[in-house]
Amino acid sequence: MPSVLVTGAGRGIGLAITQRMSEAGWTVYATARSETALTRLGQLHNVHAVPLDITDRTAIAALPTHLPAELDAVVNNAGIIVSGPVEALSIDDLTHQLDVNVVSQIAVIQAVLPAIRAAQGRIVFMSSVSGLITTPGTGAYSASKYAIESLADALRMELRPWKIPVSLIEPGPIRTDMWEGMLDDYDAMTAQLSQESRELYAAHLAGSRTLLGRMQQIAAPPKRVTTAVHHALTSPHPKRRYILDTASRIQKLAVAVTPTAITDRLLAAVTT
Repeated sequence: MPSVLVTGAGRGIGLAITQRMSEAGWTVYATARSETALTRLGQLHNVHAVPLDITDRTAIAALPTHLPAELDAVVNNAGIIVSGPVEALSIDDLTHQLDVNVVSQIAVIQAVLPAIRAAQGRIVFMSSVSGLITTPGTGAYSASKYAIESLADALRMELRPWKIPVSLIEPGPIRTDMWEGMLDDYDAMTAQLSQESRELYAAHLAGSRTLLGRMQQIAAPPKRVTTAVHHALTSPHPKRRYILDTASRIQKLAVAVTPTAITDRLLAAVTT
């Protein structure tokens, strides 16, 4: 059976990908941090639960000991969302955002590339429409996804001699437990801001929360992501980028052809 490593598999998109690939007959090495998640993963067919804190460099270095010598694919899915106005961001939170969503992703790739190369396998990064378009309040998260877009592009070209495809999945909002709790997370972020920041950005914070609620309502089912991942791992001709819905395609095109000043005005108006 072909094998795949899926990071951040304890919940949300990572869990959905794990279930889809295991049902397709793949052996899935699924990483998670909590004992509860690891237990749940271990009960799935064809799934090996691997304990991993993706920010633990020692644990990442030891990752190959949990994997076969030839690994057919890796899906870099683990990630977090740090939101809030750039002025009000905690530098520690910003550092953690980039560590989890960027630096640790590359650390995983470096650790497993020998096994991927041995199998002439494939690499998939979970990016986002936020890696193409930035809105007010999403600067930290978007920065991490823009960085992954760049690093994946470089990696794809660098790995051409070994014919190792590198794909980026770029979903919009996806209906998972993470998105269901997004308003609570947003309220917690707002509560941690200083009184001055809450006053300065009051209109923006209220507008962003309203927009977030609307996005929850239009979130797409996880199947859109899992279908794209399955295609990236099995198709003779995997795409370099997978944009998963018409709205995201329109957004990307509109931003590409619209002058920046107008785009800024429109996106700022949406969150005020």
